[in-house]
Amino acid sequence: MVDIGRLPLPYSCGVSVMETKSPARPWGALIGALVLVALIAVWAAQGVLAGTGVPIGRAATIAVGMTLQAIPFLLLGVFVAELIEAFVSPSLIARVFPTNPVASVFAALVAAFLLPVCDCSAVPIFRSLLRKGVPLSAATTLMLASPAINPLVIASTYYAFGSWSLVVARIGLSIVVALTVGLSMLVSTPHALREDKDLHDGDTCGCEGGCTVPDRSFSGVLGATGHSFGRILPYLLGGVAASTLAQVFWPVSSLLAGMPAAGALALMMGAGFALSLCSSSDAVIARSLASLAPTGALMGFMVYGPMMDVKNVALLASQFRGGFVARLFVTVTAVAALVIGCAWWAGVLA
Repeated sequence: MVDIGRLPLPYSCGVSVMETKSPARPWGALIGALVLVALIAVWAAQGVLAGTGVPIGRAATIAVGMTLQAIPFLLLGVFVAELIEAFVSPSLIARVFPTNPVASVFAALVAAFLLPVCDCSAVPIFRSLLRKGVPLSAATTLMLASPAINPLVIASTYYAFGSWSLVVARIGLSIVVALTVGLSMLVSTPHALREDKDLHDGDTCGCEGGCTVPDRSFSGVLGATGHSFGRILPYLLGGVAASTLAQVFWPVSSLLAGMPAAGALALMMGAGFALSLCSSSDAVIARSLASLAPTGALMGFMVYGPMMDVKNVALLASQFRGGFVARLFVTVTAVAALVIGCAWWAGVLA
């Protein structure tokens, strides 16, 4: 059996000694586990708490369900990101993504169709691709498009609505929004990663006097996955808390009654952001609101929500510069509202 830890390094740094980072104490994972245990305890005791008049039991049920739904996808994304970090060389990335920035955006769009990930998984993969030298425009397109147009989303949307025309509308609008936002990153390209010094350029390792390279053994990859997961888990739980409050105290269905088109679109985009549903299941929730909201408003929920929601912003804030996160949020929101609004006004979503 081949020891993957002894395979040639994917960097051409000219170093002969492998340096590995010492493991950090998993305080984030410990705190996250304690919070999750507390939520489950409250959920189990919701019968006792029902008499208090405060919807603690419902809030705990929502929070536990959302956390358990998000954690597997987040773990998958972090694990894939660590595999990319350990085994994918900058030269391989350069062969997969064209050197032309515009062409690389379209290559990222093709990859998004084949990558069945949720938005929680997409963020760590996005960071890892940037660290490997993928252009920001292409990586952004992949991050935004993959949770919105992958095969699982296509299947779940058809299952919920039974309409291929609605599936095509969702996928088409998502593609337009992701491409537009991705191409916008070619204009005054921002600094995205917090630690820009860690970015690799071409076939160099971006360091002087030796490199710190990842442990490429299976245990090393698992250890790095646990470390990264523990670091970003508190941000996920913060997003879950904000989303839970929105679901408990924001009655979306009652607000939709008699609302004009522009208001309904804004409300459903806001609901997609606040509810932070997994993109593989949001179509089912949208279907439950189909009798109250027009198709254009539902598209705001199903196109914008997978690209930008509370827990997604929290995860981005844990990895990227605040200025970039703010620009991404504003751009995605404005482009999604404009694209969906124009399609609705033109009668495409009637």
